[in-house]
Order: sequence, then structure tokens, then C-alpha cells
Amino acid sequence: MTEREQLEALLEQMGADGRQAKAMAAQLAKRADQLAEERGIDRVAALSQLLKLVRSGRAGESYEGPDSKGLCGPQ
Repeated sequence: MTEREQLEALLEQMGADGRQAKAMAAQLAKRADQLAEERGIDRVAALSQLLKLVRSGRAGESYEGPDSKGLCGPQ
């Protein structure tokens, strides 16, 4: 199973339908690449932060984790 397929499966478990999960997985992967390059961090760490943000948003909570500013773009 590829990383993208794993992301899609995880997002479907969180409630996204198949089409949404595919789009969201692509967006998360792309943003993880951007964050890794911008911040000089490991791509896996960037993806982990993004998934925490998704999980928090899904639960209706705000994510105030370390380095949370800029995860979704300039503010």
C-alpha cells in the first residue's frame, strides 16, 4: 500500500468519502512537501503535524500544537 493509499484509507476512516479522501490525501502530501522544504524539517514530521491538524479540526477543536502557525499557509 502506497503512502497516498494509506492517507486515503485514514481519511476515509475519519469520515471522508472516497473522492474527498483522494483529494485530501493529495493536498496533504503536497503541503507536507512544502512544509518540509520551507522549515527544513523531515517530511514525515510535517505530515504528522498536518494529520494532527486534520484530526483536531474533525473533532471541532483548534490545534495549538508546536509550530502550528503557517501549517495551512500564510497568516
